[in-house]
Amino acid sequence: MATQVRRRARILIGILAVSGMLASAFAGTAAATSARTPTWTLVDYHQSACFSSHVTEAYYGIYIDGQWRRSIDVGAANLPAGGTYTTNYAPIPPGSSNGEYSLAYVHVVLPSTEPVGTYTAAMWASSGRITQSVPITLVVQSKCGY
Repeated sequence: MATQVRRRARILIGILAVSGMLASAFAGTAAATSARTPTWTLVDYHQSACFSSHVTEAYYGIYIDGQWRRSIDVGAANLPAGGTYTTNYAPIPPGSSNGEYSLAYVHVVLPSTEPVGTYTAAMWASSGRITQSVPITLVVQSKCGY
């Protein structure tokens, strides 16, 4: 009788060990898949700003919808020649947002000698694993209508 109880206990322990390994393997696969799937989105509000010889800077808001566990850094790319940017309130700490309120700003500065025209640059956000970007419009005119 004692031998039979021990045998059943060993079988039960073996089943539990195998099911534990399978559960761990499936959990690892799910975690790896979700790590690649973004849980946040940089929202494109089609932001545009006017620049002139008197208006050489503008702020573009960063709007994010979703949740994130890592800090999100932000910036601008593909600015016209001589254009620079700085950020305000970045990096954005881990958290969540519904995409309705700006969490940070990208401050773009253009030289006052930039040729008249409409330029499309990119505003980006990156958690280090996921990077997203949206277009921003820079309208350079002889005079802004403010």
